Amino acid sequence: MTLTIPEVLGPGGILARAIPGYEPRIAQLEMAGAVAGALKANRPLLVEAGTGTGKTLAYLVPAILSGMKVVISTGTKNLQEQILKKEIPLLRDHLPVDFVAAGLKGIANYLCLRRFHEYDAQLVARGDDTLDLHTFREWAAQTVSGDRAELAGLPDDSPLWREVSSTTETRIGPRCRYFEDCFVTRARREAQRADLLVVNHHLFFADLTLKSQWPQAQLLPPYEAVIFDEAHQIEDVATDYFGLSVSSLRTLGLVRDLRKAIAAKFLDVRTGKTADRLETVVDLLWTVLRPRLPRDGRAAVTEATWQGEPTRAWHDLDTVLEEVENASASARADTTEGNEANSALSRRSRSLRDDLAVIADRADRRHVYWAETRGRTVLLHASPVDVADPLREKLLGHVEAAIFTSATLAAGGSFDYVRSRLGLETALEARLDSPFDYASQALLYLPRDLPEPSDRAFPEAAARRIAELLAASGGRAFLLFTSHRQMSAVHQLIAPSLEWPVLLQGEKPKHLLLEEFRARPSVLFATASFWEGVDVVGEALRLVVIDKLPFAPPDDPLVQARCQRLEEQGKDAFATYSVPRAALTLAQGFGRLIRHRTDRGVVALLDRRATTRGYGRKVLSSLPADCPRTAALEDVQAFFRTHGARPDRP
Repeated sequence: MTLTIPEVLGPGGILARAIPGYEPRIAQLEMAGAVAGALKANRPLLVEAGTGTGKTLAYLVPAILSGMKVVISTGTKNLQEQILKKEIPLLRDHLPVDFVAAGLKGIANYLCLRRFHEYDAQLVARGDDTLDLHTFREWAAQTVSGDRAELAGLPDDSPLWREVSSTTETRIGPRCRYFEDCFVTRARREAQRADLLVVNHHLFFADLTLKSQWPQAQLLPPYEAVIFDEAHQIEDVATDYFGLSVSSLRTLGLVRDLRKAIAAKFLDVRTGKTADRLETVVDLLWTVLRPRLPRDGRAAVTEATWQGEPTRAWHDLDTVLEEVENASASARADTTEGNEANSALSRRSRSLRDDLAVIADRADRRHVYWAETRGRTVLLHASPVDVADPLREKLLGHVEAAIFTSATLAAGGSFDYVRSRLGLETALEARLDSPFDYASQALLYLPRDLPEPSDRAFPEAAARRIAELLAASGGRAFLLFTSHRQMSAVHQLIAPSLEWPVLLQGEKPKHLLLEEFRARPSVLFATASFWEGVDVVGEALRLVVIDKLPFAPPDDPLVQARCQRLEEQGKDAFATYSVPRAALTLAQGFGRLIRHRTDRGVVALLDRRATTRGYGRKVLSSLPADCPRTAALEDVQAFFRTHGARPDRP
């Protein structure tokens, strides 16, 4: 049976007849047509689809009708789960088309049976026996998918999960005794059978990178087309995967797994002395590097970073890693599984040596070398300054039918920025406005009477204005900041005096903060991770406050390197890179407010430069043109009175 897109999504179509209250959307039909055309022509396509367009169905329907094997890649696991549990079951129930859909995540999301049983045996031998472990064992015995998403209370940085999950470095493949029962094996076989495979950007680019290095290797099965949702994230994700990183966690993980191999008698017990030396030199490297790096944040890795003790520590580590590499490669265990584990240790040691050498030598000018600290973890990176060329080669050279869609792709109404950053000069394009009536649903507040953000008086002035805005909205607010420092400063100034529950990013996992926010009138202080991918519908959210124009920090090593490269090419880096990037980020923050046609609220941007500087007006040009704007606090107060905002109390 041949179906057309209007027969599915249009007025009187299959979904309109099947779903009570279904509302056909012109923009959705236009987007679906554009996606269908790009798939048929085997062409790349850029699609900006405003919030409320219904873009998920607008690409799923043509993907299914195309008869092609299509990968859907999302920016967040939340969207991945939504597609798999909501949209795909809906289409499977109502479309008279047989199709198989599956989801696949990175292997670190799945329980590794081999590592779990090894770790559990160690705990039993040590006499460790807690309620948490009992609960985990019960889940491990019953789970069908092995997906950590089933463990709602498991922290993102759980040490337990790190012990029982796998990585590309620790997975030993078909020779593992648990291979046939392995959750990753099962998920990959389902992916092989699927017509529609839903993954996230990180897994997609891990696969793309792996294939470019070893053409016979793969994490994903062959596919004919790919659709990137939340495509505004692609440059950042590609930067991570087209570069390389060495972290303190990675080196300590090698030490830990080397000791496990010795305990399991895969390696000679005499290798224990090598393990001791490895742990010593690993600890020394991070000890001497840490004082040369910022306590929390990013910094360029320069010749001065490595001078003296760090270079000596690196050379010592390289020597011991070579010993581990050779000892693991030559060892002969009693089991095939043991030999595979030893081979994996040898490969990991070689890879770590190579990556450290690249970062320490800093010879390739196509990369920028930088470091960051996250709490106790230190990371060293070599990142590509420009991902356009590798994307053309590794992605479009492999699959030309690549669809890039997001609510924020066109900066100031133009795709020029994203085309240049992603190497998509020849892509087709479509821009579809949101169906929401911003003229009646929203108000953009742009005060001009506050100090500029660089002024030392700004935090106190911003705190006072935020308190006034909260009084008008009755709480129910996201307070979004461009830095942790600014968030902490304002939080300290006003949080103790607020009448509503105060939630602070970092105090609890993100999903728990959102649950509390939705449950009762609250005020949430947050930074980057809440600017996108957060969906709060209805009365729970009435106000979004943004402290300043979201320019990337000028001292960020990646930003500096990219701006310098553009200047070398004779381009104005601020106009062609910094301003469009800030415009798209601001549009993401603005988009947190109106998620449904019944939502009402105010977005407040406290940065006077938005209206007093020419570049500020360019950044604002990516926001909905029909949204009213005001510089008067009285207009905000009147808006909330008109739209029924009540002075909620906890």
